Amino acid sequence: MSIRNLDRMFQPRSVAVIGASDNPQRIGTRVLANLVEAGFARDGGAIWPLNPKHQRLHDLPCYARVAALPAAPDLAILCSPPSTIPGVIAELGARGTRAAIVMTAGLDSLRAGSRSLQQAMLEAAKPHLLRVLGPGSVGLQSPGLGLNASFTHIAADPGKLAFVSQSGALGTAVLDWASLRGIGFSRFVAMGEGSDVDFGDLLDYLAGDAGTEAILLCIEDVSSARKFMSAGRLAARGKPVIVLKVGRDPAPGADLVFDAAIRRAGMLRVHSTEDLFDAVETLARQRPQRGERLAVLTNGAGLGLIAADALACGGAQLAPLSAETLRLLRRAAAPLANPVDLLADVPVERYTSAVEALLRETQADALLFLHAPTAMVPSSLIAAAVAPMMRSASKNVLSCWLGGRSAAAARQVFADAGLPTYDTPEKAVHGFLQIAQYRRNQELLMEVPARLPATAAPERAAAQALVTAALAAGRSELSDKDARALLAAYGIALATPQQAALTGATLAAARIQIGTDAVFGPVVFFGQGGIAAEVAADRAAGLPPLNMVLARDMVGRTRVARLLAQGQTEADADALCRTLVQVADMVADLPQLAELDLNPLLAIGGGVVALAARVQLAPAGRGRALAIRPYPLELEQEIDWRGGRLLLRPIRPEDAPQHQVFFAALDPDDVRLRFFTAMRELPPAQLARLTQIDYDRAMAFIATRNSAGGEPETLGVVRAVADADNQSAEFAIIVRSDLKGQGLGYILFQKLIDYFRSQGTGEIVGDALAENLGVQKLVRHFGGVVLPHPEAGMVRLQLSLR
Repeated sequence: MSIRNLDRMFQPRSVAVIGASDNPQRIGTRVLANLVEAGFARDGGAIWPLNPKHQRLHDLPCYARVAALPAAPDLAILCSPPSTIPGVIAELGARGTRAAIVMTAGLDSLRAGSRSLQQAMLEAAKPHLLRVLGPGSVGLQSPGLGLNASFTHIAADPGKLAFVSQSGALGTAVLDWASLRGIGFSRFVAMGEGSDVDFGDLLDYLAGDAGTEAILLCIEDVSSARKFMSAGRLAARGKPVIVLKVGRDPAPGADLVFDAAIRRAGMLRVHSTEDLFDAVETLARQRPQRGERLAVLTNGAGLGLIAADALACGGAQLAPLSAETLRLLRRAAAPLANPVDLLADVPVERYTSAVEALLRETQADALLFLHAPTAMVPSSLIAAAVAPMMRSASKNVLSCWLGGRSAAAARQVFADAGLPTYDTPEKAVHGFLQIAQYRRNQELLMEVPARLPATAAPERAAAQALVTAALAAGRSELSDKDARALLAAYGIALATPQQAALTGATLAAARIQIGTDAVFGPVVFFGQGGIAAEVAADRAAGLPPLNMVLARDMVGRTRVARLLAQGQTEADADALCRTLVQVADMVADLPQLAELDLNPLLAIGGGVVALAARVQLAPAGRGRALAIRPYPLELEQEIDWRGGRLLLRPIRPEDAPQHQVFFAALDPDDVRLRFFTAMRELPPAQLARLTQIDYDRAMAFIATRNSAGGEPETLGVVRAVADADNQSAEFAIIVRSDLKGQGLGYILFQKLIDYFRSQGTGEIVGDALAENLGVQKLVRHFGGVVLPHPEAGMVRLQLSLR
């Protein structure tokens, strides 16, 4: 995973066009014209056409070969024949170029000896860290910089949206669509075949791009699932990431898995290009939203019914109205039911009174305003009266002004006020549902899960030995005895024949399966069980590892969840979710586990029993890699410290309660030195960020022991986040205030150093207040240095790991 040299690609000072031409049938002709017409040279950039058959092109000097260029171009665009590409890349790399767009297509199907031309190209680029977009790329645009390094016939307008598409044709169509609607872009990228720069790299780059407020992805396929998930989760924490999947994978369950991946990463999936930009309109202007209850105010009963129907189809609900709201509506002579239907001829004051009442309704999470034009009161007058109230509201307000010219002025008033407006009631409700879904996805990304009930740890060694022995004996399917033993090792009970006979098939409730997706690897499925399992299209997918929050979300996405809620206790529901977590643990621990089918699975009396199980094994292979790195159990370490035992281990989401207690025990001055500001408690979002980390790119080690009361307590924590190139990891460390000066900080920092050195990270760095002498002493103890900082009152800490 790397964003190395992508700044040369998106913000070059010089661009060379290899294969530039004046032949209107050549790509190089269009590319050169786009660069010139976009004003790249006017903004101080250098454009260097390269073609040995020409002296000048577009009134620019034309060069015969790479060696003849005035200097190494920051960005090279290759439009030359396929056979020339590897050699030109090698020349450019040797000259000092670090970014290239290869527009020539079909390299993977053409050979250069024993290799494809694509592989030869990548091998030529690698020694020079030269980044390649393509092959088969339509190019990219950075409109704010006057850079149009593409052969599209449409120049993107400047804006705050980054758009990335694998398909050049789709990207060009979206450009056309957006230009008609005045939608601009910070970056436009047609990725092509993505042999080097892929979605993961671009997500990492765009996550830190100050000019980008939202990221739009049009995805045909994902090549590196873990890289994509890691980068996506990081990007989605900072700005909306909206995904359109192009082309359905015919493999059973593949679309469910893709949907689960997008949900798990905190992104939002849409299903059309129109929805893509509607989602931007909605999410860019959204306010924090607690739930999914909508208040509707309209001047037509039919409009209200349309909205209510669309809301019901989307799984949300109309908000109930409190007694206070009903009192305010009665005083305003407004109807006392949601949707609130005002008559067509009511004065403007009636609208403002009704809006004020509904905005104050605590049981409504958002307000939808629907208006059809009338001859009595101009739409623009109503819009001018209610827009200031809605703009200052604490909840989301969505609107639909029906009509053509008569509603144009009202729409403009709302647009100027930053209020999202839609063409139809259905679209407006869909916008509300998008906010709701995005909120749920963000909660899955950020929410701290509850601690699992205390249970015996899985017997991992015994389970692995059983699987290894079965494969060594040539058995790919476990016997009933071995399946029972394997499940028992993870706390999952398989019913005895007597239990199965007593229970009967009529009580079958749920089914758990595991399978392997071609892209995202091992997957856990949950859905309806019993004899109806094969015909009921009622399944949810989840990517392991899971926790109780994620497991509950999986169960809640199925229709069978409503059946399970009838006649069962909360303990039954918890047991079912805990079983999903245990199955996911099994998947993470045993790469040889190819298929598992528990059907039916019954939650009875606070426990779970599987009536039947089928376990299929296969040798561990590449397709068995998890898309999300699980908790690294192998990094746990027990040590002796001051007459007792300490456990050094990676932090877990379940550590959140004890982490809050740890924070509360810190001296205020220690908090200020660590966080550079005074804080009395950790906000929930920050607590989630500190305890829910992506183990692929970050690591946090805690020192923990059991308190006198037997509860685990955190004594100190050290953490670092590596950059996308793994060249540098930025660290922070803090020890409980009453334990300072006892060597615990040195123990934790050594653990961090050992880990990041094992990962090949180049250095550990950090920023500290100049008065924080303790951390400066710590870094110097391990051979690091303390450097000046450009910001007053700060120092830079640096420790090389090589």
